Amino acid sequence: MEQINVANDLTQLIMPLIGVLVSGIIALSIKDYITKFAKGLAFAMNKSFNEGDHVILDREPAIIVKIGATETVFGITKPDNSYVWRYVPNERISSLKLERIVFNHKPNENETMIQENQKAIRDNMDKLAELYKDKSAK
Repeated sequence: MEQINVANDLTQLIMPLIGVLVSGIIALSIKDYITKFAKGLAFAMNKSFNEGDHVILDREPAIIVKIGATETVFGITKPDNSYVWRYVPNERISSLKLERIVFNHKPNENETMIQENQKAIRDNMDKLAELYKDKSAK
C-alpha cells in the first residue's frame, strides 16, 4: 500500500513538470512561425506596398506577386530575359532594400500618371470639401 502511495506522490510531482516541459517545447517550436506571421501581417497591412506593385528589390527590378502570411513572392526578370520568382521570408523584408517604383523612365507615361494623380487629388479635395460643408451645416 505504501508503494502505491509513493507512486501516486511521484506521479503528482512529475506530471506538472512534464506539462511545463511539453508547453515549453511547443512554445519554442511555434515562436518562429508566430514571428514570421506577425511580420507578414505587418507588411500586408503596410499600404506602401501592394501585390502587383513594381519595386526595386536589392537593386533588381521586381513585381510583388504575392504577400503571404510567412513569405512574400517577388517576380524578377533577369538580364537573360528569364522570369524567376524570389521567395523572401517576411522576417527578412525589413533587412532588404525595397523601393517602390512610382514613375518609370518613359516621359509620356509619367505625364499621364501625373495627370491621373492630380485628378485623384482634386476629387479627394472635393469630397473633403463636401464633408466639411455637410458637417458645418449641421
